Amino acid sequence: MCKHYPSAKIYTALGVTRQAFEKRAKLEGWPFRTRQGRGGGKEYAFDTLPESVRTAILKHEACTADVCPVSSTPTQGPTLDSLSDKKRAKALARADLVALYTSHLSKAKRGGKAEAKTLFIAAYKGGAWPQLLGTLGVKVSWKTIERWKVTLREEQSVVALADGRGKGNAARTVMTEQHTDILLKAVLNPNSTTISESIDTAMGLMSIQGLYCPSEKTMRRWLQRWKETHFGTWVFTREGKKSWNDKAAFFIERDYDLIEVGDIMVADGHVLNFETTNPWTGKPQRMELVMWYDMASNCPLGWEIMPTENTQAIASAFRRACIALGKYPRIAYLDNGRAFRSKYFNGTKFEQTGIGGLFQELGVQTIFAWPYHGQSKTIERFFGTLHQLEQWVPSYVGNCIDNKPPRLHRGETMHRKAYEGTGGRPLTMEETHVAVARWIDKYINKPQRGHLNGRCPAELFVAGRGPGVDEQQLRHLMMVKEYRKITREGIKLFGERYYSPELYSRTHSVQVRYDMHDMSCVHVYRDGEFICTAPKVAKVHPAANLLGNTGHQAEFKKQVTFRKAQEKDAAGYVKGVLDSALEDQQQRMKELEVKKDEKDESKQPKPLTQAKITSIEAAKVKAMDARKSAPAYTPPAEMPDILNELDKYEYLFTLSIQKGVALRDPDLEWMEYFETTDEYDNIKARCEQRKRFYARKQASN
Repeated sequence: MCKHYPSAKIYTALGVTRQAFEKRAKLEGWPFRTRQGRGGGKEYAFDTLPESVRTAILKHEACTADVCPVSSTPTQGPTLDSLSDKKRAKALARADLVALYTSHLSKAKRGGKAEAKTLFIAAYKGGAWPQLLGTLGVKVSWKTIERWKVTLREEQSVVALADGRGKGNAARTVMTEQHTDILLKAVLNPNSTTISESIDTAMGLMSIQGLYCPSEKTMRRWLQRWKETHFGTWVFTREGKKSWNDKAAFFIERDYDLIEVGDIMVADGHVLNFETTNPWTGKPQRMELVMWYDMASNCPLGWEIMPTENTQAIASAFRRACIALGKYPRIAYLDNGRAFRSKYFNGTKFEQTGIGGLFQELGVQTIFAWPYHGQSKTIERFFGTLHQLEQWVPSYVGNCIDNKPPRLHRGETMHRKAYEGTGGRPLTMEETHVAVARWIDKYINKPQRGHLNGRCPAELFVAGRGPGVDEQQLRHLMMVKEYRKITREGIKLFGERYYSPELYSRTHSVQVRYDMHDMSCVHVYRDGEFICTAPKVAKVHPAANLLGNTGHQAEFKKQVTFRKAQEKDAAGYVKGVLDSALEDQQQRMKELEVKKDEKDESKQPKPLTQAKITSIEAAKVKAMDARKSAPAYTPPAEMPDILNELDKYEYLFTLSIQKGVALRDPDLEWMEYFETTDEYDNIKARCEQRKRFYARKQASN
C-alpha cells in the first residue's frame, strides 16, 4: 500500500513556501486525494511524485527524529543514527546529489537527457556544489548517481546510500559483556600494566574461552569511552588512593578570608634537593627542612634544617615562628608523619607522668592533616615553589631520579670536572640557612594570586603580627636539650667549649639547651633551675703578644685575666684555711715545748767530737759555694706565664741579651738548640736585630 503525504509535509521537505508548492503541483499535474478528517486538504501518493520530490522527502525523514520506512512493513536494519559520522555525512550528501540530479534532468528537453547528464557531471566536478564535492570527491559519474537513484527508490531510505564496506568485519567491532569483563579484569591491575600488555592478556583469555577477539583498536576505543565515565575507578585501581585523591576526588576549597594572620600555622617537612655537609658526620647529604607557615598570609615564619625530621627540630622551628609572629597561633596544623605524631607534641599518654603536651602548655590546639592528602596543607605548594632555590644551588641533585644534573650520571666526566673546577661543593649548614633565608626574603615580598589578590605575604603578615611572646618560656620548652658534665674546660658540645664564671668549681652533670641556628652560647640548667648562659670559648694564639694581631692579644689577655682572677679567689680561700691550720699547729708546738721543759734536766746533750765539727764546717762551705753558683734568675720551669717553647726562648733572650744576666749551662744549651729549629726561623731576623741593638747600647755605656 502506497503511503500518502499531506501538502504541509511535502513543501516542508522541499524547503519552499505553500504557495510555491501548490503552483508546482498544479503545473505538473500531481495526482492527489482529499484528506479525511478535520481541516481537510490534499494528500499525494509517494509513488506518483517526481523523483526529486521523493528524494527530498526521504532525506527530510532521515534528518529528523521520525526516521521510519515509507512502507507500512517495518524494516530490520541499521538506522541513520547507528552509522558513523563519516558514513552518515556521505549518505546525506549522496541523497542531496540525487535530488539535484533528478531536478536537473526534469528540466531537459525530450531527447536531450544524455547531454544534460554530461553537463550535470561537468558542473559538479567544476565546483558548482563545493560542499558536496568535498564530501563525495570527484570520482562520481552520472552512472553512479543513477545507481543511487534506483537504490533510493527501491529501499525508500537514505540509509541505503550509506557505505556498506566492512560489513564482514562487523563482528570484530562488537564488544559483548563477556569481552568487557575480561578486558576490565586485565586492565584494572594494581601493577599498572600498559594498555598494550593488558589487551594482549585479554586476547589470550578470550581465546581460551573460545570467544572471537575484537581488534586492538576496537578495545582501545572501548576502554577510552569507559575510562571517560569511570575515571575514579580507573585511577584508584591502577594507581592507588593517593593518586585518586589527587586526580579524581571531589575538591574541597577553603575560604581563607575567614581566618586572620596567626590563626592557623601549618607545619611540614621537606627534603632539600641539594647537598649540605652534615656537621656531625662531615659527609654531604640532603638535609630536612622543617617549616612553619602561616595559612592566612602564605608567609613562612620559622624553620629548622636538620639531617632528619625529628620532634626537636619541629620544636625549634616552632619557637622561631612564634617569635616572628609575635603571638601564639590558635591552631597548629601538623603533618600526619611519625615525628609530628610524637607524644611530645599532642600529650598522648603523658597524663601518668604529669607532663602535658607541648602545645597544650601553650594553649595551642592541634589538627593533623589527612594521610596522603597534600592539598590540605597549603605549605606543600610553597615547597613546590622552593624548587627554584634548589636549582640555583650548585650542589643541586634533582627533585626526582629522572631530573638529576648531568654530573651525577654515569660517564659524565666532563660535567663532573666542570662542577669541581668552578668550586662546586656541598654547602655548610650556615650557608644553607643563609640561602634559604635570602630566598624567603624575596618570596614574601613578591605579589601572589589566589586569596592574596595581588598582595605580598609580608604585607599581610606585618598587618596581623602580634605584640610579642615570652622568649624565656619558649626557650625552656623548645630548645634542643643535651646532658653534659662540667669539667675544668667548661662544657664540651660539638667540638666547641662553652664556659661562664658560674661554672667554676662545678663538676656535676647539667642539662644544656641550645638553638641550632645560634650556637654562640648555650643555656645551662640543673634540675630545672637556670644556672647561666655560657658563651663559646675561643682558642688563643700560641704567641699572641709577638705574632698575633690585636684581636688575638685581647683574647689572650682576657683569658689570662680570667684565670688569674680564679687563682686569686682560690688562693684567698686557701689562705684562710692555711691560717687556721697554722694556728692549730702553733698551739700543738707550744704543748710540745712545755712537755720538753718538764723532762729530766739532768740529761744534758753530749759535746760534739772534733770529727763532727769538721764535717759540719765542710757542709757549710759547700752550701756557701752552691749559693754563690745559683743563678740570679727564676728558672723557666717555675714561670707560670711560659706556655710554650717560644715564650721560654723569649724569656731567656731577655735575661741574657737585654739584661746581661749569666744563664745556666742547661739554659744556654737549650737556646742553642732552639735557634736550629724552624720555629726560630720565623723570628730570627727580629732577634738578630735586637742583638745588634743591645750590643751597641752596651758598647756606648
